[in-house]
Amino acid sequence: MPPCACCAPFAHRATPSAGRGRRSFVAALAGLAAGAALVRPARATSAMPPTSLTPDQALERLMQGNQRFLAQMAQPGPSNLERRAILATGQAPFAAVLGCADSRAAPEVLFQAGLGDIFVARNAGNLADTGAIGSLEYAVSNLGVPLIMVLGHAHCGAAGAAVALAQQPLALPAHLRDMLLPMLPAALAALRAGGDPVEGTVRANVALNVTRLLTESPVLAAAATAERLKIVGAYYDLDTQQVMPIA
Repeated sequence: MPPCACCAPFAHRATPSAGRGRRSFVAALAGLAAGAALVRPARATSAMPPTSLTPDQALERLMQGNQRFLAQMAQPGPSNLERRAILATGQAPFAAVLGCADSRAAPEVLFQAGLGDIFVARNAGNLADTGAIGSLEYAVSNLGVPLIMVLGHAHCGAAGAAVALAQQPLALPAHLRDMLLPMLPAALAALRAGGDPVEGTVRANVALNVTRLLTESPVLAAAATAERLKIVGAYYDLDTQQVMPIA
């Protein structure tokens, strides 16, 4: 039976030369893959060089941004609309923030940062889990970020849940329980210390996750040892809207 009109252009593939055709097709695919490999680095190369700020200068810039936020001052530099065309070629954030997913604690807002200014990883409880560590390793290794801030905040729901879980067994959804388990050491330490257990958990959890970043990531540890990177903890007060470094 002759091929239909839509299949006719491909009918030659059923001829004895089909083996050669398949080999040619595979060779063509290999050529395309090689070409793509050659193109990718150029595509990934940013037209924006990494920030030249030192870790201390990057921290100072973050804190200045929070001061502008408190004073309700206008953001300096190009507007986000003007930045979009530049950022299409790459990114060069001057700092990274590991923050809580809480809707009241968005780092871009608290530090009055524009598009492309800060590299942000967020989850409930600002935890240095696999996704967060991998994201921050990318920020440091590929984007040259000199500063990571682990940012906790007042009245954190995840911290409150961790305290409740530390005090008594709770029936929780499996994923929520698994998420809270890394916060239990901070909650237990806060309960032993006395005072407000939730606020104590927030602060202890920040310190714990700063340590995790340095101990669980050889990439981040090496950058910190070489003084190319500083990892700091901070606390955001929802009442005053001020961000304060945690020593």
